[in-house]
This record gives sequence, structure tokens and C-alpha cells, in this order.
Amino acid sequence: MTEFKGGALIALRVRDFRLYWSGLIAQISGQHMFQFTLGWLAFEITGSQAQLGLIHLCAFVPQFALTMIGGALADRIDPRKLIQAAQSFAAVGVIWVGIMTFLGRAELWHLALGSLLLGLSNAIDEPSRTAFFPRLLPKSHLGSGVPLISMAFGGSRIVAPSLAGFLIAAAGASVTFLLSAIGISSMIAILFLVRSSTRGAPSYGSLIDNLADSVRYIRKNEVFSKVIVASLLNAALAMGYIYTLPVFAKDVLGVDSRGLGILASAPGIGALCGLLFYSWLHARTTPRNAMVYSLSAYCFALIGVALSSWFWVSFVLLLVVGLNHAVFVTSCQVILQTLVDDQYRGRVMGVFTLVWSLMFLSGFLLNFVGSLTGPRAALAGGAAIVLGYVWLSLARSAAIRRLVLTPKIS
Repeated sequence: MTEFKGGALIALRVRDFRLYWSGLIAQISGQHMFQFTLGWLAFEITGSQAQLGLIHLCAFVPQFALTMIGGALADRIDPRKLIQAAQSFAAVGVIWVGIMTFLGRAELWHLALGSLLLGLSNAIDEPSRTAFFPRLLPKSHLGSGVPLISMAFGGSRIVAPSLAGFLIAAAGASVTFLLSAIGISSMIAILFLVRSSTRGAPSYGSLIDNLADSVRYIRKNEVFSKVIVASLLNAALAMGYIYTLPVFAKDVLGVDSRGLGILASAPGIGALCGLLFYSWLHARTTPRNAMVYSLSAYCFALIGVALSSWFWVSFVLLLVVGLNHAVFVTSCQVILQTLVDDQYRGRVMGVFTLVWSLMFLSGFLLNFVGSLTGPRAALAGGAAIVLGYVWLSLARSAAIRRLVLTPKIS
């Protein structure tokens, strides 16, 4: 297996990656605050779990439909320009919703439009980011860079939801939307300061041919296909738990926006712990065990969240959810980023980043099913299906069992 030479922080010694990483923290924090506030405001306006799910469906549809195209574009066009364009689009959507909220005219369709614009932005931004940041690092530093990228997501979940929850209670949702726009816009400016290398030959031919070629490339590699299927199934059926928290907070646990902010920050705290733990774990176990056991523990913890009626028990279980999910997702990304050929990187990671769009679908499905069966049954059922796949397929794969990570040198 590969080792983290000098530890997980070695990538931060590289100036351009360090700048990019700081911009990513600001951007993702803004996005988390925006999504959190959208969910809270939608549930406050409608009181309907089904309509809360509709908000997340509006983000899912464009992101799922266009993410693979975004990955193909990232193999053909400078990803830096794609990221800047996408974040400009996202900022417009956040500012629009913020203005409507400030004027006291926010309606469900305004929130749905903001969610739709964010989904469109993410469809281009996410695969472009996964193709771009490896260009800022030597190949030997990739194993260090991936956990730091994941840490930016996990760390922002600690600060952003809690801050949003307290700001909503103290100053109103419009202030939260303003800070979200500032965070999202920060990445646009920082990318002007970053220099990157160019790796691999750009893709040519039609986008359809590029996409079909990437699917064949993934299907021929059992490791890639198993890792990606496990990630996408989890994203579609369980990862949307974060978007059910307004319902659990208000209807099950009986807390306000501040309590919701604390609950929503728990997976982020757990994720940060998991990412700090990942380097140690990576050196002491196989990639197969890291994925299988972390995803299993995550599913069991989600079932516990679904059954819990106590605030602090739910908080601790969400810590466990965040820790194990961070280990699982980081393991998947390290495997893919280490083994993929450079000319396929944007497209393969574009398929993987469907995870983040399917997360919105999961939010819709869990809330919609929850409106029919109750939130407990919906969340526990989704986690149980993912757990079944882990032990019936992922854990039994011979290619995953034999996997040893050796970075490609090009």
C-alpha cells in the first residue's frame, strides 16, 4: 500500500494547493450554509416533509443529468475556467434567494429555483475540482491531498450548519444567505492566483464518445466498478439523511434551529476526526477492510439515529456516522485518484461525483417516503439496503480483496 510520506499535511507545503484548499473551505462552507438554510426555510414556510424533499429534488435533477458531461468537459477544457464559471453561476442563485428573503417575499418556488441553480453549478464544479486539484501536486503527494480535500468538506460541516442555525435565530435567513454568497465567491478570486500543471493528453471527439469510452473503462476494471457502485448506492439511499434532520429536530426531538445546527454539525465533527484518523488507518489495514467496515458502521449508526428519541444520543450517533462516512469516502477517492489514468481522470471522477448529486435524490426520497411511512422507517430502511449490498457484493469481491495501492507514475 502507499504511505503518506511526511503525514497528511505534506500537501499543504505546496503553495498552489494550499491556496486552492483555503478557497475550497470557503466555498464549501458557503454551500453548506446555503443548503442548510434552504431546508430550514422550506420546512418553516410549508411545514411539509414532502415539499422539503422537493427542494432537494430540484438540486438533484440538473446535477445528476449533467455531472458526467461536466467530467467530460474537464478532460477537454481547463478545469480552472470551468470552476470559476460554475461558482459565478452559484453565487447568482444564492444572491437571488437572499434578496427575496430579505424583502420578505421568499416563497417555495424561490427556494426551488435557488436549489436548481446550485445543482447546475455543482454539475460542472464537482468533476472539474476532482480533475483540477491533482494538477497542483506531485504524484507522490496525492495520497496526502485527498484526505485534505475531504477534510475541507468535513470541517465546513462543523462550522457552517451551526453558524447558520444561530444566525437564522439571531439575524434571520437573509444574513445567512449573504455569508453563503461571500464564501462561494471566494473560490473565484483565489483561482486567479493558482498555477497548475497539465497532465495527460486532452480528450477529443464527441462528448458522447468520450462518455461511452469512460463507462467502458470503468466496467473493465472491477475495482473501479465496485467502488463506484457502492458509493452511488449509499448516496442514493442513505446520504440524504442530512436533509431529514429538520424533520427529526422539530418533530422527533423537539428542538429549534439552534438544536438543528448542533445536530447538523455532528457529522462534520465526526468526519474531521475520521480524516485525522485515516492516515493511521491507511497504514495499518487494507483498502478493502477500510471501505467495508467503515460503511457497515456508518449504516448501523444511521439505523440508530432513526430509532433514537434522545437529542444527545442522536448527536453521538451522528458523530459516528460522520467519522465512518469520511473514512469510506476518502478510501474510495484515494483508490480512484491513485489508480486512474490521467486521460480518464475527469470522466471517472465525474462518475464518482454523481455521489453528491444523488445525495439530493436521497434527500428527496427519504423525505418523500418519510411523509408516507414516518421518518424513522425511511431512514432505517435506506441504511439497511446499503448494508445488505456491502456484505453481499463489496465484501465478497476478489479484486477488492486483493487490492494494493501503487500510484501510477506518468
